[in-house]
Amino acid sequence: MPTVLHFKTKYLNLSELFIDRLVRHHERYTPVVGTVEPRLYTEGLAVHAPAGVDRLTAAAAVHLNRTPPFLYDVVRRHRPAVIHGHFGLDSYRLIGLARRTRTPLLVHFYGYDVIRLPREAGWRRRYRRLARAGAAFVAVSEAMRQDLIALGFPADRIEVIHLGLNPDAIRFQPRTAAGPRLMAIGRLVEKKGFIYAIDAVRLLREQGLPVHLDLYGDGPLRTALAARIEAAGLHDAVTLHGSCTNDQVIAALYEHDVLLVPSVLAADGDKEGLPQTLVEGLASGIPAVATAHAGIPELVLDRETGLLVPERDPAALARAVRTYLEHPALAAAVSRAGRRAVEARHDIRTIVRQTEALYDRLAGTGR
Repeated sequence: MPTVLHFKTKYLNLSELFIDRLVRHHERYTPVVGTVEPRLYTEGLAVHAPAGVDRLTAAAAVHLNRTPPFLYDVVRRHRPAVIHGHFGLDSYRLIGLARRTRTPLLVHFYGYDVIRLPREAGWRRRYRRLARAGAAFVAVSEAMRQDLIALGFPADRIEVIHLGLNPDAIRFQPRTAAGPRLMAIGRLVEKKGFIYAIDAVRLLREQGLPVHLDLYGDGPLRTALAARIEAAGLHDAVTLHGSCTNDQVIAALYEHDVLLVPSVLAADGDKEGLPQTLVEGLASGIPAVATAHAGIPELVLDRETGLLVPERDPAALARAVRTYLEHPALAAAVSRAGRRAVEARHDIRTIVRQTEALYDRLAGTGR
């Protein structure tokens, strides 16, 4: 089988399971991983990382946003049909490798690299170069595709390929009603909008509804969120659980009644692509309340596969939760429709076939 070289400088962070799923489910291509710093999800994969002096030179190259030299040896050894770069920043570091080895470069964007990174010094110029060098580009939603076009990436070389999961690995538990157990999942950063979820809980409690929010994740806003909880007198209504594994998150989905996804456009321009936790949640059958943010409305159709509310609107979040509580038939219908939507759009087998079909086209062009 032909080989594909996947590259990410740090392979992988805890939240990047969506990349691991793609790499491990290849059908017609043999995956090889190149990385400067192996972290998680490397077991059983052919992983190439520098050691000793080579690690120092690789780190220096990364600092200069150039190709780590060890990757040239990896390409000579495996002769990949395609180089698959994950995130715009790391893909930029592969331009020299792709050009000198005459291997097509596929650039996969996920979120911050489309909105926040281009605002940093020098990255508009670097992205113009990447737009010329990349053989093709992948966005995880149509909204992201439009953002890439606005940045100058060629529309005819951008494909929308959704984040994938294995529906067979996530048990569907149909919900016949919604109860007071709320949950939210993600890194504790501004774009996740968790402060508005906390405020929504306060409003619901003031209305006499005994809701409880479990918030799974960690990050730089933990102290600020804890202070907000304390100031609102919600220490018995909101629990911060800290960082969790994906298995722990999946297990928690079955212990709760409503998933909150209150994402917002952050002050620094950061925003979502499409939250993977939302995809996993809908696959499990939990009804979701989500904001009309980035690629979310492409999956969450209001009153069909979930409830949509405006960004930064805790009152709207509270009303949506109450809607589920007061209309159990709606919660049940949304539960079933959400699962069907994930099966149709996000099945990893479909995602891999779409990705490998793109590899075929790139390898055929010789770009």
